[in-house]
Amino acid sequence: MRKQQKIWELEHQHSTSLPTLASKKPSSFVIKFLRYLRSKSLHFPLKTVDVGSGKGRNAIYLAKEGYSVYAIGYIQFTLDIIGKEAKRQDCERNIHLYKNAIDRKWPFRNNFFDLAIDCFSSIDIETRKGRIIYKTELLRTLKPGGYALVTVVSANDEIERGLMKKYPGKEKNSVIWPHNGKFQKNYDERELRDFYKEFQILKLQENKKRAFKLGKNYIATNYWMILRKPLAELL
Repeated sequence: MRKQQKIWELEHQHSTSLPTLASKKPSSFVIKFLRYLRSKSLHFPLKTVDVGSGKGRNAIYLAKEGYSVYAIGYIQFTLDIIGKEAKRQDCERNIHLYKNAIDRKWPFRNNFFDLAIDCFSSIDIETRKGRIIYKTELLRTLKPGGYALVTVVSANDEIERGLMKKYPGKEKNSVIWPHNGKFQKNYDERELRDFYKEFQILKLQENKKRAFKLGKNYIATNYWMILRKPLAELL
């Protein structure tokens, strides 16, 4: 088992660094994303991939809203939790579980998904090469004209800015968390626009909100993006 996977397995078991991992409430960014889609008259039964689905708070929410959700992650017991919760909430018909690292080829055909969500998942891929694989798979499996929600931590984040100075990773705006060795890639706006340049960037917005992380209450600074796969991919 790779180091980052083991770190996340322990974190999901104990939720010491990020208590939100134990939450069953969907991300506020996912709720905003759905509002955006509805403003475009886009709704179920859209096929959606939840990239790095964790314990399924977003997958379950989307499934209950009528979306057909494909949850992909590399920790088996979190996938099992999603399956049990989907059954408990009577939405299991809309949940499909896949054990697969998000920086490996995804088990889906080209142009399969209408939607994708990546809520702070790809920032934990340890290498740029791995993140490029993730991005390539995201682009490959989205239908032309399909939409993706991507959220990342800003390099201006209060906690991460301090950690990057003390415990920098090898890449720009990256960090190795000192208490558990977790890698995280943070972004500035220029990096985001460059990394996702193969997509149409419909929205890129910095967001600040109160949060709790690493035993501290603070103001979190994140970016949320709405991407679209170009219709030119049809050609």
